[in-house]
Order: sequence, then C-alpha cells, then structure tokens
Amino acid sequence: MNRSVKTNTERSCNVGVLLTLADLYRQSMPGLSEEYTRYWTRVLEEILGETAILHFLATAHTTEEVSRAVRSCEQEDCDLLLVLPMAYSPSGAAIDALTTTDLPILVVSTSRDLTLSTEVAAEDLRANQAMHGVQDLANLLRRRGRNFVLVAGHHSQDRFRGKLKQVCTAAAGARTLRAGRIGRLGTPFAGMLDFSYTSSLLSQKLGLEVVELEPGQLIDQTAEVGPKEEKQFLDWARATFQMDPDLTEEELNTAATWSLALEKIVEDCSLDGIAMNFQAVLAAGAETLPFLGADRLMSRGIGYAGEGDVLTAALNRTLHGICGEATFTETFCPDYQKEEILLSHMGECNPALADPGRPIVLKAKPFSIGKCVRPAVPIFQLKSGIVTLASLSESPLTDGGSPTTFQLVVCRGEIVPTEEHPNLTSPYSRVRFSGELADFLEQYSMAGGTHHLALGYGDMVDDLSALAQLMGIRFAEIKG
Repeated sequence: MNRSVKTNTERSCNVGVLLTLADLYRQSMPGLSEEYTRYWTRVLEEILGETAILHFLATAHTTEEVSRAVRSCEQEDCDLLLVLPMAYSPSGAAIDALTTTDLPILVVSTSRDLTLSTEVAAEDLRANQAMHGVQDLANLLRRRGRNFVLVAGHHSQDRFRGKLKQVCTAAAGARTLRAGRIGRLGTPFAGMLDFSYTSSLLSQKLGLEVVELEPGQLIDQTAEVGPKEEKQFLDWARATFQMDPDLTEEELNTAATWSLALEKIVEDCSLDGIAMNFQAVLAAGAETLPFLGADRLMSRGIGYAGEGDVLTAALNRTLHGICGEATFTETFCPDYQKEEILLSHMGECNPALADPGRPIVLKAKPFSIGKCVRPAVPIFQLKSGIVTLASLSESPLTDGGSPTTFQLVVCRGEIVPTEEHPNLTSPYSRVRFSGELADFLEQYSMAGGTHHLALGYGDMVDDLSALAQLMGIRFAEIKG
C-alpha cells in the first residue's frame, strides 16, 4: 500500500499573515508602516518559521487593502488567517472582509515592548497600543457571530509563543478534518445512534466527505489479492507478532486475503479513513473480518472506527495528524474499585502503540455473533502514558428541534499498565482519570460523549479546543 498520511511534523500549516495599521498613521507618519512591518515580519518568522509556512500578505490600512489581502490568502489555500494589528487599527477597515471569508481566523494581541518604563514617550505609546484595536475588532467579530481564536502576550514569553504554535497545529488539524474522505463500508449499526448525524449539517459544519461503500466491494477486492502480496503480508505478520499455536495456517491466510482487500479499498478510493460495520460485511458473504487490516491501516495514519462510525474514523485520523500516535477505541467496562475503565473493541487497535515491553500475540478470535472463519487478532495492551480521548457528535437540538453544529467532548487520562487478561481475545487497556470514576462517567455522559472515541498520546486538550473554535463547533472538556 503506497498511500501515505502526513503527520503534524510532516505537514506544515499554511498561514496567511495580515499585518494591519490605521491609515491615519500611514498618512501622517511616512515610513512608520514599513518600519513596523519589518519588525513584526522578523518576529513571526522567528516564532513560527519551523511550525508553519508563512504567506506575508500586503500590509493593510484600508477596507479595500484588507479585502485584497484576504482574497490573496484564500487563493493561497491557507489553513489559517493570522491577523496582527501592529498598532491601533480600527475594526471598520477589517470587519466586512473577516466576516465574509470562510478562512479560520487567529487574532493576535501583542506589543513591541515587554514592559513600559517611567520614561515612556509618545513613540513608545504608539508602538504598544495595538491592544485597544484588538478589543475593537474582537467585539465586532463576536457581535457578528464570527468564530475566531485570540492569543495575547509578548513575543518573548513562552506562553505566547507556545499558543501561536498550538493554534497553527489546530488549524492543520481542522484542515485534516474538513478535507477528510472517509469510507463507510456497510450501513451503520442499527439502533446505535450516538454517532448518527444529519448529512446537510455534516457538509455545512465539518466539510468532510463520506464515501458510501457496498460491502460487496470487499468481496470483489479479494480477487485482486495476488500471491506475492499475500506472502508479504504473512511475512510481516510472522515478523511482527508472536503466533498463538491455536491460530491455524488457513485462518492466517484468510485473514491476510481479507485484510489486504480492505487496504485495497482504501487505496483505490483514495480514503483518509474507513468505518466498517461487521454485520454488513458478513451478510455480504465475507469469509472473515479484516480486523488485522484495520489495525495496519491505523498504524499508517488512516482513520478507522467500527460499526460504520465515520465521525470517529475522521477524528481518529485528525488526532493522528496532531500527535502522530492515535487509535480507535471504545469505553467497554468500568472498574469502580480500581477507578479505571477497560478500553477494548472487537479487534481493532493500532499495534504501533503497543506496550514495547510485552509481546503482541496473534490469536484466532472466537466469533459468536456472526458466522465466519475465526478472525486473526493481535492481542496487546497500549503503552503507558498520558492520552487524550475525544468524541465527535452532533450538538443538542435547538428550540426549533434541529441541531446547528457538532461538538467535541474531550478528556485527559492515563493508560496504566496492568496484569495480563488471559481470557480476552481483543486488544485491551486500562485508562485512569484524575478524579473518581463515577464522577467522570456522570460528567462525560451528561456532556454527550459517545461510546466510540479517538485516542491520541499526549495532552491535546488545548489543541482540540482551538480546533473547535476555528471550526465553529462546540467544545467540552471533562476533567474527571
């Protein structure tokens, strides 16, 4: 499979930089705008040069200049429009262009100097007064219902620099989510509605594309799997996993064929993610379930989710783009005594995230809820560490009875090592939260979190909060 997915470290965020200044200053003080432009260009290049590709637009002073700069940013296909008033800039020159563009907006409130001494003079006041123009602009953006992110601080401060980089990361993640092409293999699991959505709202608010795939396409693709590909797959499996003696050669060969068929669908349809309903696949005549193929796809950065859940598949890929280490999972069972949740599913988990201190055992999974050859499933625990778990679903209904947007429900947890669970035949792990488990579960469900989640390593709560702001969707953090 040749399809590659760029992670955040490989794909830079394209940022259009709009520096603004009141036209009054340009008219009355020749050379001032050019001086300030040189200064802030150097500052932003130094902070963001390794994080983003910066497109410096023409410094804007008037309504027409702002409009021209925004159009240029759109033509450059930027992920983010960074607006930095260099000194006082009235909102009237920018508000129309900023409220009619679909570009995600970051407004930067900063100043030339870190501190103001008692010797401060008129020139110093002028160079450090962008703040009240930012307040003017932010007020108008909010009044017009325009989504934006605002970062304030001095460029010497770590907090300010870190937040600018974080918003760029979030913008790249938002672009990944919006541009995602997610296949759905079979209709969603009947009655499982927490990840259901309205198609028109999906197109309007998220923008990702859902490609409906007939389960019969998986069957058709098995005929395209050649002996060379199958041998390569089997060699990979034997080199990667510890083989359970109960797994037969026939079962392993069958797993290879059907897993490669799933990978071929992703390749041929140019998919960024795929959501599979096992019931539909088996009903169409699949000999086994390609869980091992789903695992391989996730290890390569392709999003995945079970039961036809395209939202979590898209979110899985988005988290991979932000942190480079993500997987699909499900909150399976609570352990109230240990204050932990057992995470698991039917066999789908990213083996690249396995605990490196333990072997991954490839087993034949007994399958009692459908007739098929026992699927080959790698059994392992995720590596220990801080993780972020995220759920994406429609927001609650309005008074008019319709949802208006989507929501991200996000929490921070820790994968904790645990003893082997010898009777389990799916990948599993235990996650612990900072507070009482019962309190966490109450908060999570009351916020509308779904039972499917995307899991990524590291603390991405602030990244996902910025992503939600940029996309105009709701955000809730469950602190546990």
